[in-house]
This record gives sequence, C-alpha cells and structure tokens, in this order.
Amino acid sequence: MASARYWIGLAARAHVMVEQTNGFVMVAHGSHSAVLRLQPGDWFVYYAPRQTFGGKKAVRRFVPIGQIANGKPMQRQMTVDVTGWFRATYYQATQEADIYPLLDQFGFVTERTHWSMYFRKLLFKVDIADFSLIAAAMGVGSQFNLGDN
Repeated sequence: MASARYWIGLAARAHVMVEQTNGFVMVAHGSHSAVLRLQPGDWFVYYAPRQTFGGKKAVRRFVPIGQIANGKPMQRQMTVDVTGWFRATYYQATQEADIYPLLDQFGFVTERTHWSMYFRKLLFKVDIADFSLIAAAMGVGSQFNLGDN
C-alpha cells in the first residue's frame, strides 16, 4: 500500500454529521472523480464553513477526522434528491476546532486575508505538518503520530 496522504474536504456541518454517523465520506457533492482521489489508508478531515448547505449560520470549524477504509467507491442515496459516490471511513472521536487560531500556522495559507480561497476547492491535499496542526487542535494529534506537533 502506498503511504498515506492527508486531505481536507469542505461540507456543511449537518451533512458531515450524517456521514460521520454512517461511516462514510462523500466529498464535492458526491463527485466520483473526487472520491477516487481518496485511497484506503489516507487521512481526511472536514472543514465546515456553515451549519447547512446554503444556510447563514456560520460554523468555521474542523469537524471529524477519519481514515479511508479498504474498498472501492460506492454510490448511495444521501437524501431524496441527492445520490453520490462515497468511500467507507473510520472516524476518530474528536473535538471540533476553530480554524482561526490555525491560519497563521498553515503552510498552504500564504496570505491570511485570502485564506478562504483555499477552501473553494472542496477537496485538497495538505502536507503532514498542516494535518498534524489540525489533529492536535482537535485533541487527537498524538493518536496519529504525525510529527512533532
């Protein structure tokens, strides 16, 4: 198996809670190509800008961290109107973490005033140092053995 990669996905907190409860990841509105980028053994964390899709209530927190399980992407119905591709995921017990204290520490954020531009991608890879910062802020950094953070 190739070495693990580290990912951040973007979704409304309400959607993420359904995924966490049911043990799966469905990124980029269930896009097959996005889910194919995630491989078994990869680590994944969701960033939730809002409570609900299209809603006004801001969250701006990292929510659960999980590891992609073995198996191929599958399709499932998320709601009456939404069917998409997903991967099974093992989620860790974590606390949510506010993004703002981490912004100045992230290697991928080169201009703090435009930090939200990075999260328009819906799914993007980060290095182990950035993922370690998030894991530590969520209270599980030591579980991952992701470096010195």
